[in-house]
Amino acid sequence: MTRWYPREHCKRGGIHPPRTSVNRIGGPSSAMRRQEQRIHDKEILANYVQLKPNTLVIWDRQPYRIIELAERPHDLWGDKHEMRYATALEHWDRYPHGERPEKATWDGRPYVFVLQPDGKPHEKPLHLIGPANHPWNVLPEHYMVCASCGELPPCRQEEAERYADRQAAQAEVLMDIPPGHCLGCGEHITTRQHATRFPGPNLWRPDLPDNSAVFHARQECSTPREKYREQWEARGGMNEQPNLFADEESDR
Repeated sequence: MTRWYPREHCKRGGIHPPRTSVNRIGGPSSAMRRQEQRIHDKEILANYVQLKPNTLVIWDRQPYRIIELAERPHDLWGDKHEMRYATALEHWDRYPHGERPEKATWDGRPYVFVLQPDGKPHEKPLHLIGPANHPWNVLPEHYMVCASCGELPPCRQEEAERYADRQAAQAEVLMDIPPGHCLGCGEHITTRQHATRFPGPNLWRPDLPDNSAVFHARQECSTPREKYREQWEARGGMNEQPNLFADEESDR
């Protein structure tokens, strides 16, 4: 049974019929936990909707209603889908698993999706061609839209604001890092720890003196270290100092 809850934004959708079971490796050892897992599996299966005409889906952050969906005839596949099918056959020949892909049943066979903007019957329908296994987000009949821009949540403005808030939080944390501390994790670099120091102005903390950009040499801090290195090299830096111990003065 497919039931929609008031706070549920969307469900997963596709052209294939709903599955009847969830593939799992192993299972709980107790009878009650196996029973709880069976209940959980039912909830997972209920989160899928098979697409059919009149189903509401999301495309480009807007609600559309499916008018028609049909397989594309084999003689109209085009070079792109023919190449994808040939690649699927080559992959199966090298790593055979299950039945050999056939054009009539291959998951990637092209489908035609005809979508109509919801609530706008006079607008021109949208014709899309995509693989049969393309996942869709399915909307309930009662859905929310942003009052400001009309997009489905999360709208572009919300995502931009969330990104800006995260960037601001990262900048505040970065500005709180004391001299002699790793610009990646923010922790102090002891004399026993290897570090990489980048000569020249501090690109992330211009308020600190030259040669103050330092990172732990450990793997955990490699992502911010490499990000800084890219910016540093783009500014003309060529001779970083790997395996450099922290300044003795910074320990005092």
